[in-house]
Amino acid sequence: MTRTWQRQALAVGMLCATLIAGVCRGDNVVLVASPFPKEILSAYKQAFDAQSPDTRVEFLNFPATQILAFVRGRPPGARPDVFWGSSPEAFRALQREDLLEPSPDAANPGIPTHIGRVRINAADGTALGQALSGYGIMWNTRYLAARGLTPPESWDELAEARYFGHLVMAPPSRSSTTHLIVESILQGKGWDAGWSLIMRLAGNAATLTERTFDVPNAITRGRFGLGPVVDFLALSGKYSGFPVDFRYPWPNVVTPAGIARLRGARNPEGGRAFVAFALSEAGQRLLLRPEISRLPVLPAAYASADRPSGFPDLSEVARSTLPDYSAELSAARYRSVNALFDQLITFQHRALVRISGRMHTLEARLVRTPNAAAAALLDEARQLAYRTPVTAAEARADASHADEGAHMAAREADWSRQRRRDLTDVDARLERAFAQVAP
Repeated sequence: MTRTWQRQALAVGMLCATLIAGVCRGDNVVLVASPFPKEILSAYKQAFDAQSPDTRVEFLNFPATQILAFVRGRPPGARPDVFWGSSPEAFRALQREDLLEPSPDAANPGIPTHIGRVRINAADGTALGQALSGYGIMWNTRYLAARGLTPPESWDELAEARYFGHLVMAPPSRSSTTHLIVESILQGKGWDAGWSLIMRLAGNAATLTERTFDVPNAITRGRFGLGPVVDFLALSGKYSGFPVDFRYPWPNVVTPAGIARLRGARNPEGGRAFVAFALSEAGQRLLLRPEISRLPVLPAAYASADRPSGFPDLSEVARSTLPDYSAELSAARYRSVNALFDQLITFQHRALVRISGRMHTLEARLVRTPNAAAAALLDEARQLAYRTPVTAAEARADASHADEGAHMAAREADWSRQRRRDLTDVDARLERAFAQVAP
C-alpha cells in the first residue's frame, strides 16, 4: 500500500466515523463513495439536499481502484450507502464479491436498456447506468498553437515525434480512466501492436501523474499540451471557457458511468433515494451544466435548454465504441495489464523517455542522410523498446493464478529484469546507429 493511499484511507475512515456519529445523533445522512471531482459532487449535494430537506448527502472521495478494498474492509452496517463511478471494472469487482444491492424501484423507465451498442444497466440490476463516458485526447489549444502543433486525429498520430515531451498521462494502476484507454487500444489494435503503441505514447509523455485528475488539470493550466482523458474532464473545461478541446479517436470505448447501492450499507433507504434522484430528469439535467459536461443516459434530458451549443450527440458517441470490446476480458486480466504497464513503463519511464527521444532524433537524421545499416539498427531498437515479454494468454493466466499474490510478485520481478535487459540492448543498438549517421 502506498503512502498516498494510506493517507487517503485514513482521511476517508475519519470522515466515515464523523458522519456515522452524526447519524447516531439523529441526522439522516446518505454516504456516497465516488472518485468524481468536486464540481460534480458539489452540484449533486446542493440539488439533492434542497429537494430532500430531511436528508443530506455526504461524499467519500477516493480512487475507484480502491473501492473494493475499502468496502470489503468495513463490516456490514458501517459501509457507504452508494458507489458512484465510471469504472466498469470497479463495479464488476464489487459484483463478484456480492457487495451490490439491486435497486429496481430506483430505476427511471425513461432510460433505455441500450444506447447504440452500449448496454446501460448491469444484467443483474445492481449497477445502473447514470451517464455515458467516452475516452480520448484532450489538448490545450493555446499550447499547441504557440508551438505550431495541430491536434492529433488518432492514438497513432499522438505517438509521432512532433508530440514528444508534450504529453501527460497517468498509469492505469492509479487511474481507471487510463486502464480503459489501455484496454481499448489492446483490444482494438491487438495485444502486441497495442502494447507497442502504448509504450510509444508513454515514451512521448513528459511525466506520469499520481491521479486521473492531474492530467486534465495540467493540460488546462498549459503545463503540458495534451493527453488521454475521460471525455467529461475535457468537456467541462471547454464549456467553462478554458482553452481546451477534445476528440474521440479510434479505438474508443464508451461505457456507462454507474451508480449502485452497496450491500451492508448503513442507510439503505437513503441510498435508494439518492440513486433515484441521480437517474431522475432533474438529476440527469445536472449533467449538462458546463462545469460537469457529462452525457446523460435519459434521452429527454437533451431537449433541455441547459444543453450547451455543440455538445456531443448521444447516439454518435455510442456508435463510436468498439463493437467487440469485452469488459469481461478486461476484468479477467486487469491485474496483469496494470502490472505490465508499471514494470514496462512506470518504473522505467525516465529511461523510456530518453530512448524515445534518441530514436526520434535518429529518425530525423536518417531522413536527411539515409543509411541502410543505421535504419536496420533503429528498427531492431524499436522492436526491443516497444515489445511486451508475455502473450495475451499468459497475461490472463497470470491474473487468475490460484496463488495470485506470490505468483504476480515473481512474474513482475521477471518482467522488470527483462525490461532492463531490453533497454540496455536498445541503447547499444542506438549507439552503433548514431556512429554511422552524421549529425
